Amino acid sequence: MRTLTHDEARARAQEHIERAVAALPVQPTLTVQRDDALECDDPKDRGPRGRYEVGKTYWLDDLPGGRNAELVDVLLEHWTSHDFRVLADHRDAADRFVSVQHNGDAFRMSVTQSIEGDLSLGASSPCIWLDGGTDD
Repeated sequence: MRTLTHDEARARAQEHIERAVAALPVQPTLTVQRDDALECDDPKDRGPRGRYEVGKTYWLDDLPGGRNAELVDVLLEHWTSHDFRVLADHRDAADRFVSVQHNGDAFRMSVTQSIEGDLSLGASSPCIWLDGGTDD
């Protein structure tokens, strides 16, 4: 089966991020934190090596202070109502973190609160061949 290409995976990650941000009651300024492809050294799917996980992460800047818990709750509700399953839910921790995976395309998303109280939102692809090749 053909995988997404690098460009297709980047675009899909961006789409997931844009949909999540659109669900927020206030719109943040997005500042790129990560935009890369990392080799799947230990593929979770037990597939062949040499494939990559494509990821994008943004800082969610210019959000009103004191609303992180509410915003993380909104993201989790958005994800669970749009075919994502929860992988980790640490909303009560000082370093708030929620991770989900889409049931259809296996993209993972997460929202993380830094020690300083800043939120970041990320999306990453399952392991793909950068040229969209097959696992055969």
